[in-house]
Amino acid sequence: MKKVLYIMLFLILGMNLTAQSVWDGSREAISSGSGTESDPYLIENAQQLAWLVYTINWDYSRWTEGKYFLLTTDIDLNGNADNQWIPIGAGPSTESHKYFDGVFDGDFHEITGLYIDSNNAVNDNNSMWVSDYVGFFAELGANAQVKNLYLEGLIISIRKSGGFSGKNGIFEYCISDVDIKTSGTQSASAGIAAYGNPTVRFSANLGDINGTNGVGGIIGFNGTVENCYNMGDIEGVDVVGGIAGRSMKIKNCYNVGEIVYDANANYVGAIVGMKPSGGTVSNCYYLEGCIADPNEYGEPKTADFMRSQDFVNLLNNDITIWKMDTEYINDGYPIFDEEYMNVSEIVENTEMVMVYPNPVIDYVYVVGNVTSCEIYDLVGKRVKSISTNMEEIRVSDLQSGIYMMQFLTKNGNVVTRKIVKQ
Repeated sequence: MKKVLYIMLFLILGMNLTAQSVWDGSREAISSGSGTESDPYLIENAQQLAWLVYTINWDYSRWTEGKYFLLTTDIDLNGNADNQWIPIGAGPSTESHKYFDGVFDGDFHEITGLYIDSNNAVNDNNSMWVSDYVGFFAELGANAQVKNLYLEGLIISIRKSGGFSGKNGIFEYCISDVDIKTSGTQSASAGIAAYGNPTVRFSANLGDINGTNGVGGIIGFNGTVENCYNMGDIEGVDVVGGIAGRSMKIKNCYNVGEIVYDANANYVGAIVGMKPSGGTVSNCYYLEGCIADPNEYGEPKTADFMRSQDFVNLLNNDITIWKMDTEYINDGYPIFDEEYMNVSEIVENTEMVMVYPNPVIDYVYVVGNVTSCEIYDLVGKRVKSISTNMEEIRVSDLQSGIYMMQFLTKNGNVVTRKIVKQ
């Protein structure tokens, strides 16, 4: 059923319907593209994807830095106990930490049949587990990006495990339908990224996540999440949350999955289990009754309300990112608005700067490549100048009224936005 929902959802988002390439265990060198943004390496079948694993894990060190890759077809990894996926960036090496450090664009294709069991003899014979992390990517560079991809499968591990990544990465429009079962003492687990400092936007988890400490639908332990949702059931011993086990920043998210945890757990929540000092949780909601003893983060809502336009309006914060699931492809809960697609293109376009919410009370959130901001009142007096933390600007110290926010973009242009301070 989840697969049907996913196909309909990705059709809305722009999924390409192409013939599927089934992995037969062999590999074939990538033959098209030069790795630039305008001419990315094309991954045209499962064998070329396997070749990418080999060249990162066994042959070369960090050659993917700054390189672009584009998936051009659906792939079935055909996984089982005897035919397992070897995570990208997990292979043996005399050099330290080989990982993917480029941009992987799934182009709204699917990769299914992922199967990883880190305890299985198949993996032991390959001596592959240099990395402490497990996922489709074992480890990503801090600035590596993965976008526009659906991933389905199963991971069984005693290591930190994420459907897309065991550690790090920047993710946009990624949907994980990977069931994860981890049993290590400190094994963070999550549908998208388990550990490190990942950033996840406009993504969702459909898989069931079962782990120990640091368990979440989107991220496990550390990182930031924005405009995401979780549908899968989340179970762990401690530091367990529907969106994240532990996170510095979560906003505009919702969870409807059931949260199960150990009776002696100290940090559990329907949105986040542990929020460190200085962290923020804003505009987040969860299904009433999904957790036995919720903490203070997030607001409970009924299923009927979460399927309504009023709930969509709450999530949107005056920017149309979400819309009602009128076709019931996501069990009636909000889905992403296809007209707000290509968010990465919006962010990369230096002329595009968005601010929300508007009107505002305490903080203005900024989307866009900007380096500084000056705020003026209606008589032209500068009342605030900001050059750091451009994603979140505090305006609670301003008097009520209308202000002009003047942004300097990375391209050297000036963009002005009007806000109403309540």
